[in-house]
Amino acid sequence: MPGNMEIDDAAFISALLARPPLHQWLSPEIIALDAEKGTIAVKLPYRSELSRSPDQRDYHGGIIATLVDIAGHTCLAARLKRRVPTIDMRVDYLRGALDTDLIAEARIIRAGRTVGVCDVDIRDDQGRAIAAGRCVYSTRED
Repeated sequence: MPGNMEIDDAAFISALLARPPLHQWLSPEIIALDAEKGTIAVKLPYRSELSRSPDQRDYHGGIIATLVDIAGHTCLAARLKRRVPTIDMRVDYLRGALDTDLIAEARIIRAGRTVGVCDVDIRDDQGRAIAAGRCVYSTRED
């Protein structure tokens, strides 16, 4: 079992992450989760299909933005024990990521009755900052 996940949290998040066809194609991996603290780490292994250029081993910005959303969503969903739809998202790209796995570390800033907010930092396998994001989710129960 990855990181310091509790069994129930791990099973829920693994099932949540495996469900969307996009996630099945991307193959993100949860490497650490603490639902009580409101933190998660998600690894995205590099593959050439994720590149923005056929002749360079880099990442398309949309893939990085998707990783920001996946990490923020799973972080908040682990706390609330349910899916939450994205309302808004911002990504600041800090440097290119070449031929590297990416690690997204998300933390809950707010988990309110109607809105949840997560900050996400993306780093390469050398620990260099690649992107920073903030995600806003609807936490209303309908």
